[in-house]
Amino acid sequence: MSALVATVRAETFKLLRKRRVYVLAFLYWVVLPALALLVGRLLYTNLREFEREGLPVVDLLQSLFSAHGLATLALTGPAYMSPTPYIVAVALLAALFIGEERGQNMWKTVLVVQPDRTAVLTGKLVVTMGALLALMLGAFLSAIVFGTLGMAFLPTDLSGDWLGLLGLYLWQWTHLIAPVTLAFLLVFVVRSAVLGIVMVLFLPGLIEGLYAVLNTLFNLQPLTRFNAIFQALRLQRVWEAAPRYFFTANLYAPGRAPAREVANELLGTAAQPQDLGPLQAVLGTTLPLGHAAAVTAGYALAFGLLLYWLFRRRDVD
Repeated sequence: MSALVATVRAETFKLLRKRRVYVLAFLYWVVLPALALLVGRLLYTNLREFEREGLPVVDLLQSLFSAHGLATLALTGPAYMSPTPYIVAVALLAALFIGEERGQNMWKTVLVVQPDRTAVLTGKLVVTMGALLALMLGAFLSAIVFGTLGMAFLPTDLSGDWLGLLGLYLWQWTHLIAPVTLAFLLVFVVRSAVLGIVMVLFLPGLIEGLYAVLNTLFNLQPLTRFNAIFQALRLQRVWEAAPRYFFTANLYAPGRAPAREVANELLGTAAQPQDLGPLQAVLGTTLPLGHAAAVTAGYALAFGLLLYWLFRRRDVD
């Protein structure tokens, strides 16, 4: 335990002296909510006249640009970007804790000072997850501050399901253990921080895209005028079933969950996916949180076991 505590202390000391952490915090805590409030003010100015015609302008502003709306946006927005800021933060932290040790020829020194490799790797993982938690909770608190300031020029208030939203933040944070172990594994195996970052950002999506194409081709049978409709229905079922076990689809399920709620709130009904029309393509697939947690835990376990096995057995330089 003392070895783990010493590693956590040393890695935290190193983390707090890296500029990249503060750049990420500034973008996530200041730039995102400030830009959102600017957009909200522009919408309020341009759509105010339509409020008389029944357009739910106030509901729109409350859902997206109130304190609760900004906190929801800070959770949901990154989950829909590509590559997502979640993965960007994970890749940068993995490059710091794993890649820089080799880039600066520090592995031998680190493992001489602290020869317990399990404690070293666990300490790095603990500090990485702690940094991600600080970034996410900081964004949550920042949204409250900016949303309160926005009440001065927008018709918004502080209402909302705050405990439920905070629970989604924490649930999304726990899901990030899977990409963290994957990033540590890739950076350690390829022995290059730059190449490891590129692989972390694009490899999961590339593999899933190739699988979707190959799965479609393997399930495609010779077409005739009589079986074309049945082929289309069969392929549709294949496309709907595949993402249920994709890494990226399950990884961001907690972050994407509020998007459906916001859509329902704006539409004034509990809309089903087939009722959303083109909006469904924007919202994407929202998997049950329990299923997403189980799949993500499976990925994290597989990546983690392989990472610890290689780190304990493989020579470092």
